[in-house]
Amino acid sequence: MARVRKAIEEMNYVPNSSARSLRVGRTRLFGLIISDVNNPFFPELIDAFESLAAAHGIGVIFTHTNYELERLDSCIRRMIERRVDAIAIMTSEIDERFLRQPMKLGVPIVLMNQRQLAARYPNVLVEYATGYREAMDHLLFLGHRDFGFIAGPPQLSSAQDRKAAFKTVSQAHGVHLGPERIVAGDMHVEGGRSAMRELLARSPRPTAVLATNDLMAVGALQAAHEAGIRVPEDISLIGFDDLPIASMVSPPLTTIRHPRRELAARAFALLQNALQEGNALPELILHPHLVIRESTASPARRRRR
Repeated sequence: MARVRKAIEEMNYVPNSSARSLRVGRTRLFGLIISDVNNPFFPELIDAFESLAAAHGIGVIFTHTNYELERLDSCIRRMIERRVDAIAIMTSEIDERFLRQPMKLGVPIVLMNQRQLAARYPNVLVEYATGYREAMDHLLFLGHRDFGFIAGPPQLSSAQDRKAAFKTVSQAHGVHLGPERIVAGDMHVEGGRSAMRELLARSPRPTAVLATNDLMAVGALQAAHEAGIRVPEDISLIGFDDLPIASMVSPPLTTIRHPRRELAARAFALLQNALQEGNALPELILHPHLVIRESTASPARRRRR
């Protein structure tokens, strides 16, 4: 054995994972499919997932759909061609018919935040209402009563889930938002800027605005600055996700922290569980929490009293 080890060192031999997989039936590769590799929401999730995989000696192949539903099919097919052991999916768009082929081939699927499929696939859900409840409690405590909401586009299920959670929480707090108080953006900075301009034109103007994600909150902040409206002196602003940019803008954004690293960790654990336990259908629920910074304060008219 000593001679074998010496020969291995001298030849810089690297074990052939493909050959090894023929013996054990596993490639030790996981697939990860996301919506958009350029969206700053995803790098932290990818990093957490890949770090866990590396610690377990597992490689990761990841790709993205660019928010195009039909691309999910080709993404899954590429994963199957690479003979991944299991696939984790976090996309804003999904169709169950694309999931049937890997399941028939015995390739487990774990979903992240796909409520409509939670009864049929292992799923890690994010309970958006928890974060919105904390945000609403915070704003009501400060004295706000006039709210605006920047929603995401109707074709993105994740954006609509956030909107539904916000409306449910608002109603539970006795806050009614008419349709004129909810404006849709595109999940990007420019969409937030455009939506905020519409809300600022409303009469009476809301004293607090919540945005579906931090990118649109940044756009809303820019629109307020352009209109000569001070944040938080004239209007309070809350984002969602707690992206790095949230703490870099001026003023730093109060936002709802999305548990991205924990989401990745739970999804990775469910993949391992699915490989070991087969058809178990666990459902895990994570809770976002409010991070208070400098973009929220008591409404100006209350301070003048």
